[in-house]
Amino acid sequence: MLPSVKASSIVAFDASFAAAMAALGLDQCLGYVTALSGGPDSTALALLTQRYAAATGKHHHAMIVDHGLRDGSGDEARRVQTRLRPFGIASEIIQITEPRPTAGLQEWARINRHQALLAVARQKKAALLFAHHASDQAETVAMRLLKSSGLNGLRGIACHRIQHDIVVGRPVLGWMPDQLMAVCRHLNCDFESDPSNQNDQFERVRIRKFLADLDYQNAAFGDITVSSGQLHRLGAGAARLSAAADKVCDQIIDHAVAWHPAGYASVTMAAFADLPQSFWVLVMRRLIMAVGGGHYGAATIALDQLRQRCDDGVSATIGGCHFSPIVASSSKHHSSTASYRLFRETGRRVIATPIVANQEVVFAGCWLVKSAQAGLLHAWADTPHIQADSGAASRAKSMPDGWHFLPHRARQAIPVLTTLDGGSIYPQLKGEESTQSPATMAARFLGMARRPTFLADTLIG
Repeated sequence: MLPSVKASSIVAFDASFAAAMAALGLDQCLGYVTALSGGPDSTALALLTQRYAAATGKHHHAMIVDHGLRDGSGDEARRVQTRLRPFGIASEIIQITEPRPTAGLQEWARINRHQALLAVARQKKAALLFAHHASDQAETVAMRLLKSSGLNGLRGIACHRIQHDIVVGRPVLGWMPDQLMAVCRHLNCDFESDPSNQNDQFERVRIRKFLADLDYQNAAFGDITVSSGQLHRLGAGAARLSAAADKVCDQIIDHAVAWHPAGYASVTMAAFADLPQSFWVLVMRRLIMAVGGGHYGAATIALDQLRQRCDDGVSATIGGCHFSPIVASSSKHHSSTASYRLFRETGRRVIATPIVANQEVVFAGCWLVKSAQAGLLHAWADTPHIQADSGAASRAKSMPDGWHFLPHRARQAIPVLTTLDGGSIYPQLKGEESTQSPATMAARFLGMARRPTFLADTLIG
């Protein structure tokens, strides 16, 4: 139970924060990276996390991401950094240098910010914490209601999950904004005001103002049927139902799916034949995101069409993932009981990811790669020398011996490093025999661990 703003002390907030960290399993992590924008919410989170880390012997770093989207953003980032230094908070500024898109600027900023923060958390072997609070949750649920989201969408923002092998937590998701403001006030710490929070061109800002007006009218007249508190409770209820559904999906996947370190999955479709459509959609959406590496799940209507194609025993492509039927030589016809292999699709969108020597990076959303040399990561099918070699014999010659036994589509999607001098390095796949030194380059398929939410007892630091 959170203390009231008026009667609380910083000690009471410390106790509530420690309880939230324990409830989410975040107390088991070795250290923490907090996402710091400089506003009151993220500032309060950084202050609380620093006090918690100092009390528990953990390390804590605050990361400030500068997208360069506003004039003076660099000065603002340095100001935030300076402001938190007296509190013992070690902070760094990350500058996003990727070219800006002509459309979808907010989404571009969010994805780049998230990827940069995940990379830092991985480097520091820490959990990544965000300062989303109860009002953010209500706004998210409202936005998804307006878009007719299903159960998975209505659960809103997840309080904890695993992304790219990193624990991502939101320990103040149940707090109100005025409680986070109170933390800053108790510790006499100033914060920044983001003008974009008042810009009506953004959907979230419009929803925020709408909910604030509803809450005001509800307090004044007591006859409003929807409030931010009710939306928050709706999200919490949806989250509990989704968690129960996730457990069922886990059992189905564990029974019917074989994961391969070469980056693909083999699926026994007979195990899914009698599943209700709702569970079939949940399972397939998870598998597609795991193998394809996408940020978002496929649309329900597309998954309905996929089931029909699987029932017919034919191939399909969806969400960056290719479904390829496995047909025994004795089979005379396809059926819904046929087995399938799921591969990440290549060729449609070429991905090139730079890598620094001896640092880990995530490639295509589903591979964790570490190399002793710097260079550029591509899928094997997209590497320059492979594209240049038109002959099958030439391509086969450049392929590591162990790869000849892999399915063609699996080979196509494995990351290969093009070094700064134009050479190629093939990875050692975890779980496979290789003649290469493990120190040269290693790639681990993350798909088998890809789940939307995790229980607290899985959050081990």
